[in-house]
Amino acid sequence: MSARRSAAEVGAETLAALQVVMAAEHAALWSYGLVSAQLPESAAQVATMVARHQGLRDVAADRLVTGGAQPAGPAPAYTTPETVDDAASAVRLALTIETDCASAWRAVVGSTDDPELRAAALSALTDCALRMVTWRGVGGLTPLTEAFPGL
Repeated sequence: MSARRSAAEVGAETLAALQVVMAAEHAALWSYGLVSAQLPESAAQVATMVARHQGLRDVAADRLVTGGAQPAGPAPAYTTPETVDDAASAVRLALTIETDCASAWRAVVGSTDDPELRAAALSALTDCALRMVTWRGVGGLTPLTEAFPGL
C-alpha cells in the first residue's frame, strides 16, 4: 500500500469486516493444530496452510493498523463444532476453518472500494476455496468444489 489511509478513508464497514477476518484467521491457526494431530500424514500440507493463514492474518492486521484501528488478538481458547477425534472429524473441521475464513474475506470484498484491498481479499477467498478442494479430496468427499465458497 503506497499511502497511509485514515480510519475515515478506510471506512467503518471495512474495518469491521477486517476485524471479522482477524477472528477467523486466529481461529484457523488454533484449529489447524487439532487437524494436524488427527491427520499426521497431512502435516506438510497443514504447515503450508498455517503459513498462508498467518500471512493472511498479517495482511488484515496491517490494513487495520493503516486504517487507524487496533487489530483484535486471538482468543484464549476456541470451541469446535464437534469433537475432533479422528481423520473424518479433522477434515470436517478443516472445511469449517476454510468456510469461515472464506466468508470473512468475502465480506471484505464487498465492504471496500480500495482496489488493493479488494484484490487481496479476493486472493484470500480464492485460496480458501482451493484449500477446501484439498480437504474435500483428503476426505473423499464429492463434489470436490463448492459453488460460491463462503456464502
